[in-house]
Amino acid sequence: MRIAGVPGDFAVASHLIVRGSQAEMGFALARAAIGAYGSAPRRVAPVLGRARRGWFEANWPEHHERSRGMADAFGVDGEDPSLCVDELNGLPLNGGCSAVWSPPTVVRNFDIHASVIETEPPLAGRRLPALARPYVVEMHPDRGLSSVAITGNNLGGCLEGINEAGLCVVELADGQGDTVRPTNAPQAGLDEAQVPRFLLDRCRTAEEAREALLGAKHYTRYSTCHFLVADATGDAFVWEREGDNAEHIVDAGAEPLIVTNHLLSTPAADREDHSHARLRLLERRVSDGVHAALDLVRAEETAEGQAVTLWRSEYRPATSSMTVRFLLGAEPERRYSLPLTITVGR
Repeated sequence: MRIAGVPGDFAVASHLIVRGSQAEMGFALARAAIGAYGSAPRRVAPVLGRARRGWFEANWPEHHERSRGMADAFGVDGEDPSLCVDELNGLPLNGGCSAVWSPPTVVRNFDIHASVIETEPPLAGRRLPALARPYVVEMHPDRGLSSVAITGNNLGGCLEGINEAGLCVVELADGQGDTVRPTNAPQAGLDEAQVPRFLLDRCRTAEEAREALLGAKHYTRYSTCHFLVADATGDAFVWEREGDNAEHIVDAGAEPLIVTNHLLSTPAADREDHSHARLRLLERRVSDGVHAALDLVRAEETAEGQAVTLWRSEYRPATSSMTVRFLLGAEPERRYSLPLTITVGR
């Protein structure tokens, strides 16, 4: 169901609700991805296919079962190790975002470069830019945790979301693009788009999320990222992974936990890049209110026309709820979608 925008706007956002078994939900997600992105199975080496399937089955059984439904939607054999069937994505993307955990909410700007948003009706046969068709996805499995998530280009994973236990996860680029070489291909384990979905499926608390992240196998598919995680009790942290697979947990303290696009675990107070400048501005102004502070660092205000804040989302872990509104156009003045609020049933 379309919830925001028309062709020619920055984005046309949809709301997708899937229910049933994990396999049934995987089937529905794949059918949507085929329609939105032209997704199709990808050939992989059989040894890699077996390793991927084995890792998911042992460590992320929800995704393993969803993959069976995805294979059915593509009309292929789900047991064929030479096919990767959970590639439900459009083009890769890299965003420069800002997020703040200020109990009891997580609020974030999702910023994206103007080159990967839709500003004209697509030409016949041309692939859509990555952010042309974002989705708000509700998942209600017959067994397991229900959740609502936002995905910009990949219905097999997500960029942020909250589950019925009140666990919230937000993904942000971490600025290591010049030092970490992405695989640009599936591997065994979790890529950056799968980490938020993995946590929403598997964890109820921030402490469970810490353990799950430290115990998982990770790789960078397209863009290095770090993750802000918060729960209904007020526990929160940022999880980061450096290029040598050194993993860091930055726990929230008494002050709001502010995240932009550089590693918090390796602070550089004297840096003058855009990410550090946004963080310092947010630190100074967050006492005026989180939304007011994030308005000051919207991409339209700071990126000189090269990027936009495509959406603003707010997560309330204590009530397992979220609100999002999308930017539809910035010229001659900003146009927004109506706010969409969803509470995930406990």
